[in-house]
Amino acid sequence: MENQKIAHIFQEIGDILEILGDSRFRIRSYHKAAQVIHAYPYHLRDIYEKDPKLLDDIPGIGKALMEKIIEILTTGDCQTYLRLVKQVKPGLLDVLRLRGIGPKKTKLFYDELGIDSVIKLKDAARRSLLRELPGMGEKSEADVLESIESYGRLTARIPLHDAMITAEGILAYMHKSKLVKKATYAGSLRRRRRTIGDIDILASGPSEIIDYFCEFPDISYVEAKGDTKATVILESGVQVDLRVVPEESFGAALYYFTGSKAHNIATRKIAQKLGLKINEYGVFKGEKSIAGTTEEEIFTTIKLPYIIPEMREDTGEIEFMRKHPNYKTVSVADIKGELHSHTDWSDGDSTLEEMAAAAKALGYEYLAITDHSPSLKVVHGLDANRLEAQIREIDKLNKELTGLTLLKGVEVDILRDGSLDMPDDVLSQLDIVVASVHTYFKLEEKEQTERLIRAIRHPYVNILGHPTGKLVGQREAYDVDLNKLMHAAKDTGTAIELNCNPKRLDLDAKHLRAARDMGVLIALDTDAHNTAHLPFVKYGVSIARRGWLEPKNVLNTMSLPKLKKHLNLKK
Repeated sequence: MENQKIAHIFQEIGDILEILGDSRFRIRSYHKAAQVIHAYPYHLRDIYEKDPKLLDDIPGIGKALMEKIIEILTTGDCQTYLRLVKQVKPGLLDVLRLRGIGPKKTKLFYDELGIDSVIKLKDAARRSLLRELPGMGEKSEADVLESIESYGRLTARIPLHDAMITAEGILAYMHKSKLVKKATYAGSLRRRRRTIGDIDILASGPSEIIDYFCEFPDISYVEAKGDTKATVILESGVQVDLRVVPEESFGAALYYFTGSKAHNIATRKIAQKLGLKINEYGVFKGEKSIAGTTEEEIFTTIKLPYIIPEMREDTGEIEFMRKHPNYKTVSVADIKGELHSHTDWSDGDSTLEEMAAAAKALGYEYLAITDHSPSLKVVHGLDANRLEAQIREIDKLNKELTGLTLLKGVEVDILRDGSLDMPDDVLSQLDIVVASVHTYFKLEEKEQTERLIRAIRHPYVNILGHPTGKLVGQREAYDVDLNKLMHAAKDTGTAIELNCNPKRLDLDAKHLRAARDMGVLIALDTDAHNTAHLPFVKYGVSIARRGWLEPKNVLNTMSLPKLKKHLNLKK
């Protein structure tokens, strides 16, 4: 969990520098480092203890930032951060984090009205004070209030990625003790919901495990402690509940505490009809336990096929699995390649060669390079000339690569009227085109839907990227009729993206099941901006499994020859 702490410190340094008006290069370097470290799959402490020089291999981390990482790992603090924090009011950082309020507005609100907290900002907006400021107005003021309200809703739960990192850190600690026979996480985290309320940990072994758990270094305080369970609050504010159960009941407890509650009620009724009782201790016939060591035993005893945790929401999975007992949802092993990635040609951190090597290490057959198009100047989007130069570079690199093919592509911007910001004569040279919205998020549903449908119908668009614009914990989805988008996608053979970046994951189980039933292909893309992002596909796969998707429902489970044939069908 130290990775998260370091990422948080670097993010806050960048935020404070923005408020203070420091150089954009310096601000960007800290923000980029925060993103890379937050997503980095390895513990920085483990790397440092093995060999500090290995920190040089982390993309986007220069010498100065590496020194600060080492400082935090060895002292627990960063002097640069502590010094900067003293230069701004603490509440200004909270204001800065509100959607649509950047450093300029944060500074404006503070300089003109003395606003240094979200509470003061909300009060000023309600008193109609913001609309009188330069560059503001009645609509901008209403947007601020909406942002404050949505911020409370969006930050109430923990994003899946953060919860996974936290839980895995706790489990690594638990497994170091010889007292612990088994340990894993349960609850909504195991069902892979996009956001998590709190973290449930299950362990088997003696009651002394409780004492060991309560000594976990990142605990802020112990809220409750008994012989078989404990509740703690971590320094991050996350609540973690531990339950210790006998080894012979571990499977039953894992099933019970994984949930969902509605699913458990449904299976309890099935057990009752068989003259059985099912609870967290096992399956009982009378007073005798007849199953409980494993989850598989539970399902077999109540005459059901095994149902994966991601499907356990009581949304028809029991009836479905009875009819299709051999049904297999998509897995990470089924993914043959990545169809949406960025390099240092636009706003990525890694080179073409580095991305290719990382994709090959994952066993992929192909990697689509889809850097941004020209309208996104802030991220160095490629104009036609630069894209053609990249095409030549990819052609050259493909001659040198073995076992992996780079696909020439672009993430083209969908303009307000649904047209694309790249000419057809350039798009026609590409293997794949991802079309995405990056502006005009607040259009009315009808206009937004028509905008996206026009893009879907474009003959060179293969994938509609991050189709709802949602950012987990930061931005709610824009108003769009996904059902109409799916019909258009079906009619044109266009895939819809489930963006696997844990900050997005912008299609839910309901929409994925609808796409599956309609025969719309889903592209599981990470939107990788560096090599560390490519493994994010596991998060998208988890959400796809919640939507009951099979490998045949996913575009990038196709082999390279089959994929190329499919992509050419629309041209």
